[in-house]
Amino acid sequence: MAIDPAASMQSDAFDPASNHLDARIDIGRTWLLRRRRELVVTRHDTGAVELRVEAGDQAQAGRLLAQVHGELHSKTVVEFFREWRVIS
Repeated sequence: MAIDPAASMQSDAFDPASNHLDARIDIGRTWLLRRRRELVVTRHDTGAVELRVEAGDQAQAGRLLAQVHGELHSKTVVEFFREWRVIS
């Protein structure tokens, strides 16, 4: 049985996801030593990574991060996770 990652972050229906989650761009290196940008969404309470996806080049990563920050402020945790397919 799959565990619902939003289960421990449930609150009232209008509580924005930004009260529970944060997003950032991490920069690492591929095995070819190229820069790799990833969008990382973590929990405030534990610091656990809930979502990690490829973010593209610098401009794309900036736009993606801005989009995700907007969604974290306008959606609940469940809505955010469903949209990003963390839960079904």
